[in-house]
Amino acid sequence: MSDAASDGKIIEETKVHFELLDKQDRVEGIARLLLRRNRLEPHILILCPDEGFMAQLDERLWTIHPESFLAHAIAGEDSKANSMQPILLSTEIVRDNMPQVLINGCLEVPTDLSGFSHIVDFVDGWDDGLKQAARERFRTYRQLDMEPAYLGNRSE
Repeated sequence: MSDAASDGKIIEETKVHFELLDKQDRVEGIARLLLRRNRLEPHILILCPDEGFMAQLDERLWTIHPESFLAHAIAGEDSKANSMQPILLSTEIVRDNMPQVLINGCLEVPTDLSGFSHIVDFVDGWDDGLKQAARERFRTYRQLDMEPAYLGNRSE
């Protein structure tokens, strides 16, 4: 994925890493990842598989920490409002908040990965079928000339 930009600057390779989810709750896994991160830069896009997942994650991000919340919004029609959000939730790739990080909450590799400096994906360790799907995504990232890394369980 490395190549030179038109202004002569080198674009760094996109980093891809997989984290292990050992509990049957991808919403909670993503929320804990964001809480661990504990900062609002760079901006993030969370790609959700459907509206229900997105609504659950939206609710969880408001309640993940007893003394605060994680500033975020569900992507809407208003690009300017979207651009103000450090964390944007969507069921499709949107770039209104100029995200540098993509958190893939889906079970497939998104078709448009351009412009992200870091992609986070997951291994659902509690289900053999979902583990196999993660292996397929890992291979797909490699086929896209990315070098994914497996970081295991980083929930603490």
